[in-house]
Amino acid sequence: MDAFKKKPDELATPQGERRRIGMIVHDERGNASVDWRDAPVDHERPVLEILGDASLSVQTEQASFDPYARGRKPRETTRPAKPGTRTDLRRLSEHIKLMRELEARKRRGEDGED
Repeated sequence: MDAFKKKPDELATPQGERRRIGMIVHDERGNASVDWRDAPVDHERPVLEILGDASLSVQTEQASFDPYARGRKPRETTRPAKPGTRTDLRRLSEHIKLMRELEARKRRGEDGED
């Protein structure tokens, strides 16, 4: 046990017997954090009860909730889908080669017209 690393007040009361109150505080940017304070000796914790129908129970036979497993309804399109036009990459490649050749001729000082 690391008794040297603990504070003196932690050595006085065991961890299980400490009573603390958590208060939610917000910093200047609006981020929330919990500020823990020691509870007074005479502090009574509020008892939480379920009000209403006593026959309510928790379902355990279902798998855990997965928010990403929800099915989405496909979007309705009002106009028919047009087939996409394909780009002829061979013609594009030939065009790029011709443009490079013309630029090279201009740099060498040759006339671009035949």
